[in-house]
Amino acid sequence: MAKRNLQVYKRLTSLLAISGLLGASFPVWSSAFALNEQNAKDLGTAYAGAASSAEDASTGWYNCAGLTRLKQEQIAISGVYVNSRTTQNGRATTNLGASMGEGSAKVKDQSVIPSLHYAKRIDDSWVFALNIASPFGLKNNFKVNAFNRYMGTRAEIRTVDIGPSLAYGFNNGFSIGAGVDALYAQAKLDARVGTGNPATDGFVENTASDWGLGYHAGILYEFNNGNTRAGVHYRSKVKIKAKGNTTAALLPGVLPTAVQAELTLPESTVLSMYHSIDDQWALMADVQRTHWKRFNELRLRFDNQTQSVTSENFKDSIRYALGVSYQLCEPWKFKVGTAFDRTPTRDSNRTTAIADHNRTWVALGVQYRVTKTFALDFGYAHLFFKKANINQSAPKVIGTTQTLQSFRGTSKTRADLIGMQLTWDFV
Repeated sequence: MAKRNLQVYKRLTSLLAISGLLGASFPVWSSAFALNEQNAKDLGTAYAGAASSAEDASTGWYNCAGLTRLKQEQIAISGVYVNSRTTQNGRATTNLGASMGEGSAKVKDQSVIPSLHYAKRIDDSWVFALNIASPFGLKNNFKVNAFNRYMGTRAEIRTVDIGPSLAYGFNNGFSIGAGVDALYAQAKLDARVGTGNPATDGFVENTASDWGLGYHAGILYEFNNGNTRAGVHYRSKVKIKAKGNTTAALLPGVLPTAVQAELTLPESTVLSMYHSIDDQWALMADVQRTHWKRFNELRLRFDNQTQSVTSENFKDSIRYALGVSYQLCEPWKFKVGTAFDRTPTRDSNRTTAIADHNRTWVALGVQYRVTKTFALDFGYAHLFFKKANINQSAPKVIGTTQTLQSFRGTSKTRADLIGMQLTWDFV
């Protein structure tokens, strides 16, 4: 028993060490800046059924109650490569209406969203899991001479969530699960400051980070001999009180050197269904609601008693997903799915940093089981975005006489996702 426990400890230690890759990654935003891509297995169904299929250790993230379906100790390692392109067109003016430039600004991002999942059965009823993932992410870097530079030149958010869970299965097909989330968030927000001449522009660069705590809980019910499953999973809000450094030039008064910001990352609830029609075909569906209404403004407090305020005015968002899988033969399973993500942003408050709008997913996937204990999953999705209107004023700097600038224009994004997952059973 002691030897077995030592092996488990070494595996968990390895997971935590590898999770350092998350801190070096540059994830990009999904709906607003939330990320669904915590595994690659469900990418092929556009993450339909992720909270009810309960087929591998990643279910500890999507619905920890589903862990009771796992029979063996298991590790799953996943990476989703995202290639996105955003083009913003418009015109920048001063608050008096004078033109400060117009044209087009482009952002290209190539990022990898990694995740690691571990699950171990304790006894016939209890299962433990550890999931390490990146639930929120953003990367938007414009050139410092772009015509929209006064709205922002860099906006980056990186997160790492370490979430242990416990699940308990009853004899009647009903399971429950719960766990805690230790979430680390780091934000970088930069902008140029000036009156239209790039040669005389100043700048503001902010970096802040902190840890926050939250929790998650779920239920799963299996009926029809386990061929039909319904799951509900809830992930709580996490409040981040970030502190960091500011570097600035050409601002009036005493230049700030430190910054503080409070950010509440929203809670979400998922209702999920899985139905096996026969030995080959299965249907999956999800409805997810995210309480983005909490993100009303972004307020930065500086040590020189000034504050920078950007109105966000988000609304709650809903995501719908539908997927199908087909077991061709013993090693091969094919998947297809679609989803509709409703944006939390509003036309009246949309910013160049989060120029989000409704998007539709089209996804394909395949699983190849190399052996009974080792499986490979591959997935691909293309995201079609609606063109977004932007009507933004530069952040208000309370305590200064800064001249405000405005930006009017449009933003168009497209993105491709490619995922791969390795899953091992330890027997």
